[in-house]
Amino acid sequence: MNINEFKLDIPIGSYSNSHFISILRPWINVGNVGHNVISRLVDIFELEEIGELNRPSKYYDMTRYRPEILYENGERIIRIPNTKIFGKKNPQGNSEINMFLIYMLEPHNNSEDYNDAMIDLIQKLNGKRFISVGGMFDSVPHTRPLPVTGTYKGWIPPKPLNEILKLNSKYEGPTSITNQIGNLLNNTISIELLSLMVHIPLYIKLNDDYMATSRLLEYLSRIYDFPTNFPEKQKGINQYQKLNKDLSNNNSILDIIKKFENEQNISKQDLDLSPEIEDFLKGLEDS
Repeated sequence: MNINEFKLDIPIGSYSNSHFISILRPWINVGNVGHNVISRLVDIFELEEIGELNRPSKYYDMTRYRPEILYENGERIIRIPNTKIFGKKNPQGNSEINMFLIYMLEPHNNSEDYNDAMIDLIQKLNGKRFISVGGMFDSVPHTRPLPVTGTYKGWIPPKPLNEILKLNSKYEGPTSITNQIGNLLNNTISIELLSLMVHIPLYIKLNDDYMATSRLLEYLSRIYDFPTNFPEKQKGINQYQKLNKDLSNNNSILDIIKKFENEQNISKQDLDLSPEIEDFLKGLEDS
């Protein structure tokens, strides 16, 4: 059984109506958006770490993903790179959603086995929906709402997401073998699928892009109805305000931004922006 690839601290087989939100590092984690989304959702849904791969070196080259030496409570420990699963140890009632978060580390080896193990895990937990989120660089300006694109299959997201995401992504190029997981799940157990990708200005190199993180959280809040007063929103505004000031005398970058603004076909169908974001963007236009 492929699920034995995981070390889990939950009663397998006791869950129903399980929803999974996954990120993939490092492939589509520009601006550390995937990591920060998972970190915030752990708090929002009050989850804890419940599992990881039994033998991560079966899938990971530990000379590429290096273990780290850390000190916790004065004790020296070694943290091994791994895929992490977050959830609740006690299943929710039949009518409630059992939320799981998958902090997926892209495999170097035995990728098909990795995919099979992930699919088996989701099946054994009676998965109903699988969502993947991430971030990528693109030719977009920071002076406009960061675009979020994606696709869905097997269900219709709530308005206005269903209209915003109606057009499938036109991306062609390299990808990760883990992108097969969604389609294999849909073909096997008809699971509902959704992908969300925030597009980040390619001239921005932030270790943690909180504006991009906030955009993904706003979209997810439309699905799971959680409050949108998360701290990443104001952090993102502060970051981009400083960025705008730092770029104000860089004529070459300003020319690129203007070019991106002219090229960008801003859709009329988008999430209603929060007052804070609207005020921030209006301030950029007026400056």
